[in-house]
Amino acid sequence: MNHPDKLIVALDIPSLAEAERLVRVLSPAVKVFKVGKELFTAAGPRAVEMVRSHGGRVFLDLKFHDIPNTVGGACGAAVKLGVSMLNVHAIGGRAMLETAVRAVRETAGDLRVEKP
Repeated sequence: MNHPDKLIVALDIPSLAEAERLVRVLSPAVKVFKVGKELFTAAGPRAVEMVRSHGGRVFLDLKFHDIPNTVGGACGAAVKLGVSMLNVHAIGGRAMLETAVRAVRETAGDLRVEKP
């Protein structure tokens, strides 16, 4: 991470319009924004798309934890959205974690994009 990437602003609000206002105001100085469960549940992938449309990078903070196949699918979908970071709960076990890593690597490789 370079210097501007060390600060991550959490968009912990349910309104896409308010989140966009914050991104617009802060994006000259802030490059990474966290999209968590509240905003993602309210706005879905549009929240990620909005941040990226303003030149920001996204930390998708959904704390994936489920059966390996489901987490792998979710991680692959996150890569397709263009997120820069995502997280999973390690308590999901080795198989879940390995499936998540494999899905990220494969999807990023297929799309020829940087891995989160």
